Amino acid sequence: MKKSTTVTSLLFLALAIGAFVASMKLPFGTLSAPAAAFFPAVLAALLAMTALLALVSALRSSDETAIEPERLRWKKIFLTVGSLLVFALLFESLGYLAATFLFIVFLLRSVERKSWGLAVTVAFSASFFSYLIFSFLLGAPLPAGLLPI
Repeated sequence: MKKSTTVTSLLFLALAIGAFVASMKLPFGTLSAPAAAFFPAVLAALLAMTALLALVSALRSSDETAIEPERLRWKKIFLTVGSLLVFALLFESLGYLAATFLFIVFLLRSVERKSWGLAVTVAFSASFFSYLIFSFLLGAPLPAGLLPI
């Protein structure tokens, strides 16, 4: 487990460095007026930091602390991919808020087996706050669908 984590961390670190170098060929802009390289550079830097943290953690740990990987569950994979396809099909007609709410409730109830209270609370919070971020802060046009917002 230690060897695979170390190799994976190094690969992600190399990917981050490559992405950062490639993004620096584009105009960077400023914090108030970001240009084409801003977000790729920031994401590459975050990926590099995460890879470095994982690498340090892997090098510090012993093989005895390695946990067994969880068995692959095909049912969860098919439910997740299927629900994502249904989400994509219903996104325009139901609208962002309703489709996202139903998608998250389905994932939390069917795939992760969480309680109704937790599923509804998380789904409402995630869909509402992501709508605020994308629609109002970023100005992204999101479909209203059934809810005239």
